[in-house]
Amino acid sequence: MIKRELVSGIVQYMFEPLNGSHFGNCITALIDSNKVLLIDTGYKEQALLVFEDLKSNGLYIEKIIISHFHDDHMQGLKVLPKTTVYGSKEYKSTLDLWTEMEEHKYFIPTTLIEEQVSVDFGKHHLILIPFPGHSLCTVITKIDDQYIHIADELMFSIDGKPLLPSTDPNCIKRHIESLKKLKEYSSYTLLPSHGSKIRGKEKIEKEIDNRIAYFNAIVSSNKKISYEEAIKECDCEFLDSEGHEHVYD
Repeated sequence: MIKRELVSGIVQYMFEPLNGSHFGNCITALIDSNKVLLIDTGYKEQALLVFEDLKSNGLYIEKIIISHFHDDHMQGLKVLPKTTVYGSKEYKSTLDLWTEMEEHKYFIPTTLIEEQVSVDFGKHHLILIPFPGHSLCTVITKIDDQYIHIADELMFSIDGKPLLPSTDPNCIKRHIESLKKLKEYSSYTLLPSHGSKIRGKEKIEKEIDNRIAYFNAIVSSNKKISYEEAIKECDCEFLDSEGHEHVYD
């Protein structure tokens, strides 16, 4: 686990990829006095490591935001103390797809996000924004008018290399639209759930354009295309090129 203080009161916990994948999780902690608001919880083992670190520093978790309801973002809810949990009103659509029914009880948010809402947490001011894209239930979070936690709208390795966006054919068109919308926030520092912070308007917009170009190549083709064909209009190589094959699963 790597612990990085972005600014006073905002800490990022970063975890190396599991099982040979390229996706290392990030859990973001906003701290005010002895209280903590978490954005995402990672897997159970990761959540426990963060919890123990916070506890050792006399801090307790008061609120949690789940950016979207995939295992690598919410499983930690099973082992963390019960508290206020913010999540999209569309949470159930994702749980129904990926989570066994008997497990749903662990992940039901206590506060549903139906539209953009402001949340004050001590000195921190947050705006929670429904942002269907990578997942129908995605919520991005503006923090102190400086950072945007962007969930999995853009994904990177721990050392900053670009990762392919989710290649689930059911969400590609929706994700293209959310990426276009993400450009509205390119002047902010972006905090992805996978990878370290990204900032700089030109760099951010280039990262967005590369994902859109990749998606457009897939959508516009009437046949299976290779990874090389799919990135022809991109000016980057994606670290996890093998993930392209899942487009056709």
